[in-house]
Amino acid sequence: MVTLEIGDQQLDFLVDTGAEKSVVNTKISPPTRETTKVIGVSGKTQKCPFLKERTCNLAGHQVKHKMLYLPDCPVPLLGRDILSKLQAQLQFMKNGQMEISFPMEEEWRLFQVRIFTEEIQWPWHETPLVWAEDNPPGLAKYVPPVVVEVKRGMGPICKPQYPVSREAVQGIRKHLERLLQHGILVPCSSPWNTPLLPVKKPGGQGEYRPVQDLRAVNQATVPLTPVVPNPYIMMSLVPAFAKWFTVLDLKDAFFCIRLAPVSQPIFAFQWESQQSGQRTQYVWTRLPQGFQNSPTIFGQALAKDLQDFVIPKEEGIWLQYVDDLLLACRTLEGCKEHTLRLLKELEEKGYKVSRKKAQLCCPTVKYLGFHLTEGKKMLGAERKEVVCAIPTPSTRRQVREFLGSAGYCRQWIPNFAVLAKPLYQATRGGREDPFEWTEECQQTFKALKEALMSSPALGLPDLEKPFTLFAAEREGTAVGVLTQPLGSWQRPVAYLSKQLDTVARGLLPCLRAVAASVDLIKEANKLTLGQPLTVKVPHSVKALLDTKGPRWLTSERLMKYEGLLCDNPLVTLETCSTLNPATLLPTPGDTTIHQCAQVMDEVFSSRPDLKDVPLTKVDHTLFTDGSSFMENSQRHSGYAVVRWGGETLKAGSLPRGLLPRRPN
Repeated sequence: MVTLEIGDQQLDFLVDTGAEKSVVNTKISPPTRETTKVIGVSGKTQKCPFLKERTCNLAGHQVKHKMLYLPDCPVPLLGRDILSKLQAQLQFMKNGQMEISFPMEEEWRLFQVRIFTEEIQWPWHETPLVWAEDNPPGLAKYVPPVVVEVKRGMGPICKPQYPVSREAVQGIRKHLERLLQHGILVPCSSPWNTPLLPVKKPGGQGEYRPVQDLRAVNQATVPLTPVVPNPYIMMSLVPAFAKWFTVLDLKDAFFCIRLAPVSQPIFAFQWESQQSGQRTQYVWTRLPQGFQNSPTIFGQALAKDLQDFVIPKEEGIWLQYVDDLLLACRTLEGCKEHTLRLLKELEEKGYKVSRKKAQLCCPTVKYLGFHLTEGKKMLGAERKEVVCAIPTPSTRRQVREFLGSAGYCRQWIPNFAVLAKPLYQATRGGREDPFEWTEECQQTFKALKEALMSSPALGLPDLEKPFTLFAAEREGTAVGVLTQPLGSWQRPVAYLSKQLDTVARGLLPCLRAVAASVDLIKEANKLTLGQPLTVKVPHSVKALLDTKGPRWLTSERLMKYEGLLCDNPLVTLETCSTLNPATLLPTPGDTTIHQCAQVMDEVFSSRPDLKDVPLTKVDHTLFTDGSSFMENSQRHSGYAVVRWGGETLKAGSLPRGLLPRRPN
């Protein structure tokens, strides 16, 4: 046994080299949201939380560590994690005793840069009514009741309730009782009805949450134009100088908005009491979850309520994504001040904040699946694990779902559109066409997961530094990287990739690079917010447009390219050496410049074997022709090759979708 000093407490630990994690059976600090699965001696698996990090002192050696909380453990265990940090040496003496020692020459490795040495002692008492855990559900005082418009000609929709397991019924009963108690649910009699679905919460523990299947209602009601911001564009607004962050999650946000009595019957559902067996219809008096317009309605209402909350530009910024709020500030004092102001504003307007999920004045926070710290944004491990846990798709829909999840992280994956091309091709076809999952698709599926797990940290856009875009074209895809200087090297801000349109893919390679530059500039503008941009391409873009553009491009396309590349005062074009396929940056030491005009003249000139006058000595004189007709709204096409004299050498029909073309 050894005595470990944790904070101001002293605990006796049993040294257990077989334990991977160090364990305590008392709450020496508040639990975190980080958990791990533990298999005990009984063979049963349970999830246990980690406690907040504390300074541990053992025989004069200090290290910061997060303990695993396992209340059923009979004695605290000192596992391999702390022993490894301390470089501990175990010696077994002749008398049967064991000694533990720590080499002094290794102690320097234990030093950790302490960015923030004390916990924020937050003044919870100054905003007692804003915390959801201590108060009834919120109610937006200044937001009028919402009226839902039904499409013309759509009558009441009645969908029966699905059968629900007894476990699920028990799981959501407490939620329904709480909503009834606070008047968010009320009994009713309505011609509308849609089923309620108990959904099991992640992590097990037998907990459920009620989710109403409102797909039929969404089809019958008039949709509003979505005004939810793009997360990528919104994250680019976070200033690079911000060092302290606060993240607030509004609890039961949609339930803060009242629903007009005339619209309440639309969202009715039926539920059966387990005690009496009596079935009752209920309606929501607040904006329901699952309704297509709820995010837009709530987002606009909250933005209007907080329109007077302003942070000076030089001190920081605050952002809203539906019900998730982020404050990013230059100093700790400023972050405390503006966080308290925001909490008081929310309290006064009637909203509630989850104290459990609040991240108050932290140097690193998790927001919308991203990890934010000074000058950097990273993908959270949870998001990576969710994408990598997706099994091999067996339908086109599952492929699209995977591409949607992985595509959310595409800014962190170089050449994403190139890597994912086989998967996009696998989604083509109708419902009745057979689904093909080839070996190439499997390799791409695996490669995207590996690229996601090794994704780098990206820099936050700094509007005070110049932006540089390195652009190239690869396999009909625009690929590039947006960077900003950090010392003597270029730090990536975002990896960009996009499929070229059909016409651009048919251009010559040098002109495809021009089209790629145009597409990537449009994507980069979402992050640079109108700042000057230097575009480096391994092709002579301006010379190409001047000399070859009128010959190979339509007037409309040429005008668009010249307007964005040549006549744009915010864009500066530079020619660079060939980009490294892995980094999308120029290869160091390579000064070779591609000569576009020379290559196009030599390689893509008119074919020397074609003449504009008849040949004098010929072996065969052949004629080709084609035709097409419409039948039952489908076009049928055919072709024929005929020898001089009328002999048909070959004739047949063309695949559906292809039309015969007359030779020039």
